[in-house]
This record gives sequence, structure tokens and C-alpha cells, in this order.
Amino acid sequence: MGLRNIAIGAAALAVGASGGAALADSGSFGAWSVVCDNARVCTAFGFGELGEMGSSGFLRVTRGAGPADAPVIDLVTAGTTDTSLALAVDGVTPRGLAAVPATLIEDDPERRLTELTPEQSAALLAVLANGADLTLKEGRNPATTISLSGSSAALRFMDDRQKRAGTTTALVARGPAPASSMSAPPALPQVTPAPRVGQDDLPGEPSAALKARLSECDEDIADLGIDPQVARLAAGKIFWGAVCSRGAYNVIYSLFLTDEAGGNVQALNVPYSDDERVAELMNISFDAETQTLTNYEMGRGLGDCGAMNSWVWTGTEFVMTHQTLMPDCQGVTSEYWPVSYRSR
Repeated sequence: MGLRNIAIGAAALAVGASGGAALADSGSFGAWSVVCDNARVCTAFGFGELGEMGSSGFLRVTRGAGPADAPVIDLVTAGTTDTSLALAVDGVTPRGLAAVPATLIEDDPERRLTELTPEQSAALLAVLANGADLTLKEGRNPATTISLSGSSAALRFMDDRQKRAGTTTALVARGPAPASSMSAPPALPQVTPAPRVGQDDLPGEPSAALKARLSECDEDIADLGIDPQVARLAAGKIFWGAVCSRGAYNVIYSLFLTDEAGGNVQALNVPYSDDERVAELMNISFDAETQTLTNYEMGRGLGDCGAMNSWVWTGTEFVMTHQTLMPDCQGVTSEYWPVSYRSR
């Protein structure tokens, strides 16, 4: 399987095969990338200078899908003390951005978070798309520089996916049409988990019939000492996630359903996109209380790109309920990854 389940570099990610799920789009433009979810909520990233561990910092533009939703910007940069940063585009500081607080991130004492107000965000966005570089300074010392190469295309992509192009609400593709002309975003699919079932007396190890289906797994995979994931989905229906192969930083599980005795072995294919179902997933976990299967796909060992997904067992199948996606390996840790698919 390799890393095929990580949708890195894809022009569009279609998530969810059930309930008529809409497309969740992503795109890369120069030093910028954008992810829009199935409800047209969009997040754009602009990256700083690229080093071995990713970029020196990043800017994030988040905007809801509603006509009145204003874009909001935050920035993450290196630093070990609280301070104020001055923001400038091509050497010119927009109004209200001469001294913006940058506070240490509680769980990451070597990076700082700068959150702009909607008014400050609007002032920066007014000049962002036509600039070459955004510089952040701590006093006279540069904190980081974020390239604006691709910013216009990225923000135009957001306008298009949010159906704002040609309206007064657009960031770049602005036109005379009123906000009221925007079409409503798609309704979120509703997913209802099956009732929880008891987990007593689960099989202790795979049956001979299931082991036979694992005969083509890596020969040394047992050396990892990772027990299979096993849970009861319903009376007579047992879920198995068995470690089958591995990469440098991902463990790959093969998914199966069996009866209580380990017979009637069937490959379990879960929806990954509108036109793809997969029987293998990376780094899985199953919560029997909520009937939820989750996984975490790392694009590289640093864990700064990839996807995190969740599926719920509805009684007849697993249905995707949530995904966050970071398509570019630029030092963006998972707490900042944008949502690319959601349900209710």
C-alpha cells in the first residue's frame, strides 16, 4: 500500500463515500497551500523560509462559508519569550499592525502565536495578494519572513471554492454582486453510530483462517510485538485490525470482519474517497464505546504533514465522519491542520 492513503500533493481530495458527501478540495500555489472542507470552510497557509525541519513560521487564513464570515489570520513563529511583532508587506506596515502581541505557545515553548483581530486581518489581506514578502520583526530584529509567492492564487482559490468570486465578499476575485447572491454551503452529512455492544469474551488471537489471510504480510512484522485491534461490532461480527507491514514511521494494518469463532473472514473495505475504498490503514485505533475507528497518517517522521481520519460503525458499514489534512511538509504540527471533511 505504501503511503497512498496520504493525500499529499493531490489537487482535490474527495472524502466520504456515504451520504452523498461533497468534495473537499486542496491546492498548492508557490509558498502557499489551501484546504477547503465539504462545507466550504477554507484555510490557507503561507510558509516562511524552508529549513530541514520545515518552515521558520507560517501564516494561516481561516474563513467560514457564510456571507458574513470574516477571514481571520494567525501566525506561528519561532521565539522563547512573549513579545510584540511588527508586520510589514514589502517594507510597509499596514494600519494597526505595528505592534501585535506574540505569546508563547503553552505546549511548545520555542514558538509563539500571533492572533490578529478581524480588523487587523482585513488590513493585512488588503495588501497581501499583491506583495512579495511579509516580514515580521521583533523590534529591529527580523523574526521571520513569509513568502507571498502564490498568495493571490491561493486566496483566489478560496474565493472560488466558497462561491464568493464576483461578489463583494471575495478576497481577490471581487465583483459587484452582493453577499446575498452566494449559494448556501452544502449541508453536513449526519452519521449515527450503531448502539454499543458488549466486549466480553473477545477472541484472544486471530484464528487460523484469519492468519491465512495475513500470509503475505511482512515476514518480520511479528517482531514489532503489536497486538491486533479486535472489537465486537455486533453479535456475531468481530472487527480485526492486524499489523501487516510498516514504513519508517507508519504501521499499516489490514482490516477484516469475522464471526465470533474467527470464521467467515472478509476483508473490510472502508470509504476513503468518493471513488475509493481501502482495506488497509495506517496507525489505527478503535473505540468500542463510540464505535469509532481512527487513524493517523504521517507524511514524514516529524509528523508535520499527512492526515487524521475517523469513521463510525453505523450497524451496516463504517462511514467517514471527520478528517484533518496537511498536504505540505512545512513544520505545521497537527493541532494546526485544517479540517478537510466533517459531519454531524
